[in-house]
Amino acid sequence: MLKVLIATGRPLIREGLQRVLEGASGLQVVGHAAAADPLLERVRQLAPDVVLLDLGLAEDDARDLVGRLGRAPSAPVVVGITDRADPQALLGLVQAGLGGYLLANREAAGLAEAIRACTAGIFVIDAEIMSELAHDSPLYRYVPAPEEVERARLLSQRELEVLSRIARGKSTAQVARELYISPKTVRNHLSHIMQKLGVRDRTQAVLFALRVGLIRRHDLMG
Repeated sequence: MLKVLIATGRPLIREGLQRVLEGASGLQVVGHAAAADPLLERVRQLAPDVVLLDLGLAEDDARDLVGRLGRAPSAPVVVGITDRADPQALLGLVQAGLGGYLLANREAAGLAEAIRACTAGIFVIDAEIMSELAHDSPLYRYVPAPEEVERARLLSQRELEVLSRIARGKSTAQVARELYISPKTVRNHLSHIMQKLGVRDRTQAVLFALRVGLIRRHDLMG
């Protein structure tokens, strides 16, 4: 039985999530929190497996709150709920430990399954968010399509080493120092990575790698 804590200051969102999850097999809502400080205390008290976090709860720094939750003794998986996709903020949230990124106005069907996937270390992202990040957005899913897996297999070991460091927030210069190569070579590797994966930028490349399992969510927290 997975213990879920719902964190939002919006009663309608809270009640909606509560109703959706009440009948879900293998899930139990163990508590609620309407602000960041009470949330951290509730996590310490209840040791939930999952926190469904309305990202608007941390108006100043959602990334910091996600990181603090990940450092709690129970280290719950944090699934972010958002009103609008923010591609610029998303990578930072993932690097802080975010396990999923879902829209508040998504269909209720599949929510429980998505939560279970997040606890297994699979990064879950809604299709509408993916449509802002990639040309060939899939329908809502977290199981990679066969053609995505084939594209992922095109990456060399060196390209994977570069991509994993970029995913952890390393700059081009830092990656170059760690791998004992020049910044120009790093940029060349990145260009090849994006070409092979069929993506436009670093953020898309990292999210692609998360979706197909090239990079696991836990790997980004080092």
